[in-house]
Amino acid sequence: MNRFVIGPASIALDDGSSIEGRIAVENGRVSEVLASDGATDRRLPPGTHIAPGLIDIHTNGAGEFLFNRDQGYAVPVAAVEYARQGTTGFVAGIMTAPWESMLHAADEIVEAAHQLEEDSPRGARCLGIHFEGPFLNPKFRRVHQQQWIIPATKERSRALVEACKGACLMVTMAPEVDGVSDAARYFLEHGIVCSAGHTAARYREGMLAIGLGFRSLTHAFNAMPPLDHRDPSILAAFMQDGRTTVQVICDGIHVAPVMVDLLHRTLHERLILATDNMPSAGPGYHISGGVMRAEDGTIAGSALHMDEALRNYMAYTELPFAKAIAAASYAPAKLLSLDREMGRIAPGARADLSFWDEKCNVIGTMVGGVTVFGDIFAPAAA
Repeated sequence: MNRFVIGPASIALDDGSSIEGRIAVENGRVSEVLASDGATDRRLPPGTHIAPGLIDIHTNGAGEFLFNRDQGYAVPVAAVEYARQGTTGFVAGIMTAPWESMLHAADEIVEAAHQLEEDSPRGARCLGIHFEGPFLNPKFRRVHQQQWIIPATKERSRALVEACKGACLMVTMAPEVDGVSDAARYFLEHGIVCSAGHTAARYREGMLAIGLGFRSLTHAFNAMPPLDHRDPSILAAFMQDGRTTVQVICDGIHVAPVMVDLLHRTLHERLILATDNMPSAGPGYHISGGVMRAEDGTIAGSALHMDEALRNYMAYTELPFAKAIAAASYAPAKLLSLDREMGRIAPGARADLSFWDEKCNVIGTMVGGVTVFGDIFAPAAA
């Protein structure tokens, strides 16, 4: 039996509270949350915070590797890079591309993720696939190439699901475009999250999408109409309906800090931090003003890391660490129906943990009870 006790430290719980205590880990899972006093096998530096590992549900790659372009080769690179950010799980994003290329990328990424899972953990886990496209509104396509945007059909939905071999977790679609209703029904039948994005939809269309089963909105305010006071956009529908969650890129550029704070004040636990991180995408793209841009200046994604997103969120909202981190751990896990396994520190949950110093910098990351980043544990006291 592989059992050890970590602590003592301030432990962030999924309800936004924190306690001083220790965590017992057994066979890769949390077995107990214990009081501060008592025997400890792996002692932590004074002032350490322990939190659930972060989960990035919208990211395009890491380092110089892009999931679209480098496919399976990007997975181990991302696993190591994200672990440095306190991230223990990520959903690999496949952007709109030639149809066969998207299917091939999904197959390669899932195969690489399975291989990584069979090895001893070396970093964050690839939880599955997020298709951002190709069923988008061309008017709000941004850097998604128009020639690769195609109508949605049930047959194409089936092809995407089958390419992922059961690992398709989320699809971003414009709910108003042709064929999306049929496509969404197929995705929902297979337990896949339908997220609205790259859309021209207004409030009424947003409510219809929610009624159909859409439960998430991709990168709030971006690639959608503004939140007009007389003709509100789809964002108003997702802010209003308590069944939904809203994703925000919390870099202060995609969405102004005051608007992030207003989203928090409206949504509370329904707000999710996501990076939409875009690594070097080759010729025609460059980092300018803190974001990745195309040659014409169009924002192509962020240069944001998950730990940075959390610190920004705390600064913009004045939330304490334990409250803020739920937007980057428990909320995304709940959206993906993975909250029994991850996103929280409780008996039976995976020991996917992040460790933070007093200034909220990541000092260690643990995946399934294995330390994959940081050298933070002192020997147990004699």
